[in-house]
Amino acid sequence: MAMAPEALQKVLQEIELKMIQSQMELSAMRQQISQKQRDIRLNELTIKELKEIPETVGVWEGVGKMFMNVPLAQHLSELEKEKKGNEDQLTAMNKKLHYLETTYKNSKQNIDDILGSSQR
Repeated sequence: MAMAPEALQKVLQEIELKMIQSQMELSAMRQQISQKQRDIRLNELTIKELKEIPETVGVWEGVGKMFMNVPLAQHLSELEKEKKGNEDQLTAMNKKLHYLETTYKNSKQNIDDILGSSQR
């Protein structure tokens, strides 16, 4: 079934726009994933370092423009919660990345199919 050239051009533009948007979102998502992975590594290293010091030592936690002395166990549990939250966010980001990659590949395949069928 042949399409009118104007309709074909409009469909191609829409698909191309979707492909470009997916590509930009892919780039942004990869950067966010990289940042989240750095945050998780930082949490892991901090937890590792803090576990090496005695339990009786208090740590200073920043609160606005001041610092509060908090028990080490409390600070470690907060770091563990933060790490868990970051890992959950990373999982969600990876799912979205997969979706965006699929959308991009499908858009590219659709353009190739339309251009291939129009040249026959």
